[in-house]
Amino acid sequence: MKINFVPQRLAQSLALEEKFSNGVVRRLISTPKNKTIEMTLSNLDSLGNVYPKGYYVTSAKAYDKKGMLVKSIERKVTGSTNSETTVKEVRKNVNGKFINYNTYSIVRNNDNVAKIDLNK
Repeated sequence: MKINFVPQRLAQSLALEEKFSNGVVRRLISTPKNKTIEMTLSNLDSLGNVYPKGYYVTSAKAYDKKGMLVKSIERKVTGSTNSETTVKEVRKNVNGKFINYNTYSIVRNNDNVAKIDLNK
């Protein structure tokens, strides 16, 4: 992802952007449906090497209009073709009430991708 490219729709919904000296960018985005997205981007992998393809999303959290966490994604890049992503999604009952979170992990090693359910 090219970090300096900001499309018009992103510029209109971008509430805050912070750039840190260690190559990390934090963005807060407000969506039209009253959700807030907090996104952290980095150009360094988990080993401290510069990521070869620009910036990647290290974490993203989506909140509803009440401030409750709806979904979170945490990503660790351990090499140019290896990464581990942990996803946490809200689980609701048929009435729309919060029950708990579904958590799973996506592991990518070279060309192999595996999804592991962490709820069991």
